[in-house]
Amino acid sequence: MPIFLSGLLLLYLGLFPGSIMAPSEEWQILWKVQAKGTDMYADNLGNPFVVNGDELIKLRDDGQLFRRYSNKTLGHISSVDVSNPLKILVFYKDFSRIVFLDNTLSENGTAINLDERDLEQTSLVCTSYDNGFWLFEPVHFRLIRFNQHLQESVRVLNLNQVLNGPLQPIALCENENRLFMNDPQRGIILFDVFGTYVKTIPLKGVRKFQVTGDIIIYADQDEFLKIFNLKTLQQTRIELPIQMYADWQFEKERLYMLANDSLTAFKAPGF
Repeated sequence: MPIFLSGLLLLYLGLFPGSIMAPSEEWQILWKVQAKGTDMYADNLGNPFVVNGDELIKLRDDGQLFRRYSNKTLGHISSVDVSNPLKILVFYKDFSRIVFLDNTLSENGTAINLDERDLEQTSLVCTSYDNGFWLFEPVHFRLIRFNQHLQESVRVLNLNQVLNGPLQPIALCENENRLFMNDPQRGIILFDVFGTYVKTIPLKGVRKFQVTGDIIIYADQDEFLKIFNLKTLQQTRIELPIQMYADWQFEKERLYMLANDSLTAFKAPGF
């Protein structure tokens, strides 16, 4: 577990379970740059990424522009997975395409056409271990994993039956050989690396979440971020330095926030 999150647990979950952490004035601004976009991500090296329509922008950890990427033929970017900074996954839902980029935002091979693989209207994609990837196909409620050779290694049929009811997930991510699926009506659904259903974590109404070890950081309908410990089931709210924002990400003892056509890097209190 990164030092930042383990520190948060020690200070705020261990000593003050359920407490509110970090009044906004305690956050220290490291840098702020102009950045227009709707979504943002950060890799494990602390490099932030901003999505603006069909463009992906990568910045250095000091906020300086590093590279831009755009593929006009594929339309707007639906999601990005930067969990492997050397093989960045870019998903174009409208065209059912996946593009992999290297750390300089250069294309790594040709775009993967999911329609050609008998996959109808794929809605979610995320990176998996050993250069594989997961996807969710909502027409048949299938969860499928492809390996690095683009061969199916896991196929879970009809998750509606597995979960005893309708499923409308909005996000998918893998962390430490576990697959997390966010359905705001149900909660965060946990699978093992073979696609076997494990449990549903009762965190409903989640708009965005991030998983690190046994910690889930998530945002729902109020102005706080929340830290949830999968082992202890303790939860702590984080008061944010910016209340109106488009997106956020924790990484490398920093909180990145995209708001008001700018990207700001904050240093967490206590570090």
